[in-house]
Amino acid sequence: MEYGNLSNPSYSPAAAPNTGPMEVFSSMVHSYLDLVQRNAFPPEFLKEALKMQSFRHIQSKEVLMYELGYLVALAIGVVFFIMMTLVGLFFACCRCCGNCGGRMYQKQTKNINCKRRFLYFFLFIITLVILAGDICAFYSNSKIDQAVNSTFKSFNDTVKNLKTYVNSIPKDVDIIINSSSIPIDKANISIIGIGPVLGGMIKSGIEMEANKTLDTIQGTVNDLNSTAKAIRTVNESFVILQTTTQQVVQNLTRIRTEINQTLNSCGNTCATSTSVNDLTLDADFKNIPDFTNQLKTINDFLNSGVEGNIQTARQTLNDIPQTVENQTKSSVQKVQDLLLKIKVKIQDVRKDFSIVDQLNRVNYYFDTATNGSSQYEPDVKKYEYYRWIVGLCLSSIILLVVVCNLFGLLLGPCGHKANKDPTERGCASNSAGDFFMAGVGFSFLFAWLLILVTAVLFLVGGNVYTSICKPWRSQQLYQFVDENFNLSKELNMDLNNRNLTTLYRDCRKDESLWSTLNLNSMYNLDNYFNISEYTGEVNSTLNNTNINISNVTFLSKSQREEINNMMTSGIDTFNFSDFNQQMSKGITKTNLTSFAVQLEKLAERNTSHQAELEAEANSLRSLQNSINTVMVPQIQQVNTSILDLQAKARRLTTSLNETLKSINDTETFMNNKVAGIILNEIWKYLNTIVGYFQSYIDWTKKMLTQNLARCGPLANAIDSAEVVACQHIVDSLNAFWFSLGWCTIFFIPSIILAVKLAKHYRRMKSSDVFENSNDHMEMTSTSQQFLIPRVTAKS
Repeated sequence: MEYGNLSNPSYSPAAAPNTGPMEVFSSMVHSYLDLVQRNAFPPEFLKEALKMQSFRHIQSKEVLMYELGYLVALAIGVVFFIMMTLVGLFFACCRCCGNCGGRMYQKQTKNINCKRRFLYFFLFIITLVILAGDICAFYSNSKIDQAVNSTFKSFNDTVKNLKTYVNSIPKDVDIIINSSSIPIDKANISIIGIGPVLGGMIKSGIEMEANKTLDTIQGTVNDLNSTAKAIRTVNESFVILQTTTQQVVQNLTRIRTEINQTLNSCGNTCATSTSVNDLTLDADFKNIPDFTNQLKTINDFLNSGVEGNIQTARQTLNDIPQTVENQTKSSVQKVQDLLLKIKVKIQDVRKDFSIVDQLNRVNYYFDTATNGSSQYEPDVKKYEYYRWIVGLCLSSIILLVVVCNLFGLLLGPCGHKANKDPTERGCASNSAGDFFMAGVGFSFLFAWLLILVTAVLFLVGGNVYTSICKPWRSQQLYQFVDENFNLSKELNMDLNNRNLTTLYRDCRKDESLWSTLNLNSMYNLDNYFNISEYTGEVNSTLNNTNINISNVTFLSKSQREEINNMMTSGIDTFNFSDFNQQMSKGITKTNLTSFAVQLEKLAERNTSHQAELEAEANSLRSLQNSINTVMVPQIQQVNTSILDLQAKARRLTTSLNETLKSINDTETFMNNKVAGIILNEIWKYLNTIVGYFQSYIDWTKKMLTQNLARCGPLANAIDSAEVVACQHIVDSLNAFWFSLGWCTIFFIPSIILAVKLAKHYRRMKSSDVFENSNDHMEMTSTSQQFLIPRVTAKS
């Protein structure tokens, strides 16, 4: 039987995990955080606190030891914050005093060009590194904004999926319960059609044997008709042969007399070698066996109504379905009443699944959550916009330093000429040095802010990842919940040692909610769908139904006696030896054609009687021709009819014996086996009806325990929450502070290299003078070396 299909609800797609560059960058951040926080989850102090159900005994030392990695990283950040601020202040003061590269003088050495190129290359590399980090900062800042803005849609889609899942459970239960109408209707149709169904089954069990006998009787009747026809054919052909024989005898006698008179009047001149007395018939076909008694016996049997008996017997068999229908009317009504009770019993099972109706209450909580998220959505998006602006500004600060370095790197080589005096450097070269120093200034000015933001976000995002997201993804969080919370108690349901981890694992496999929650401990389906009481009454009702099949009469007593008379009538021993003996003879004693030739010769010698002799010769020829064309075929026809009759008659006795034996065997079968056939077919019929319900119950159990409420959407909702919260938001947040920290750390080599490289591009106020390529003397505005003593004026 085909039952209804369960509903196939359509779910909105779950949130997609990070892929591409964000996934790679998140893996880098995760590696760093795993290095920072190397303690296992959960911490021992949290386990102890949950066991004691009190957090008062948690010592700060334990917390600090657990957070040691973060504290060390934070301490490094604090040192960086303090040192970068102090160094920036000292550097600014020193520059103002002409120190720390503040004096506009550059010592010229032989490897100064090589040194400049070295500084240029490494500053370019560091700038690219900072630029890469800043791009990640911009990208992750944008990803945070996208994640927060899409969180509400993902949340609403997830809640919608959960509502769809919850709402599909009652619908599927109703489909399963309402499918009970299929076997009930099937059984009802079988009961209403009990005549054609059960009667047809009983008929099939009886008619195989009965029809074989009826076919045998019909075959015997056909053989008797054929034998009677063969007897009549022999008689008719023999009568015709006798008539022809008489005519031949008369004609031959007349011709013989005429010939004899002609020969006597002719005298000795007309003597013949053949005697005229030989002109007679040699074969005598006057006698054949008498078939009168046998033909009468056959006709008496055939006219005894045997054909009517066969038709009546077949009609009795064909009426079995109607007979069964007439005799089971009261039983059919009782069974229909029982089917109605079975239907009510199965429908009552739906009421016992109260937990299904209680699922509708869950929609209230879903609607409350959706309304709450909608209420806070504008505020969250507004503050997220502010956060996005702040993140954009922080990333732009880094970009400002990168831009200054890049402008310096671009203008420096364009305006710098190695053979030019440092005091005569062009505007482009000087501007490059100014951009380098501007980048240094911005680095000192904003490094403390960037490292401060990085430290705060690091503490928040890092701890959220290591304490929540990481164990959530590895399912350690579920194990922690299982160890410290009794899920059965929280759900007020006996889960038979099922915990959150096993529930999540089963839902990931899209197992049914029945097996996942182990509802067998709450609901015994064998008891709910126990309809044996009603099926037992159906069995009892139909088994107690009295079905009587009319006896099938094959042949009457007189008809059987006539068959016995036929077998003893000698019909199979007809003696045709006399006829066969006469057939071996010639039809005439002498050949008429030869005698006619002798007469023609006599006519040639005796002209006086020539005409008479020739006329008589012609008569003999004509008679011989008539014998050949008429009498001989008639003799052959009689012989063929006799052979056909003998063949049929020899088989007839055997056929009659087999018919009587078949009738006796079938009557014994009908008397002894029909009652058993009826009971056996009733048993099969009952198994068919009960099988409808057993098939439905097996299907229902399978649907409830294996297919109903497959909890894949629940696992998808949890996974979607993990993707949105951890991968989209937390990972993006961690990527942002990691990018800021990355850039800020690389400010240090950028500052050092930029300060040193700026000296090579800025216009100096004093310079060295080279005398030749090998020797040079450092000349300064205050040097008194190699001067002729003279009076100098102080400036």
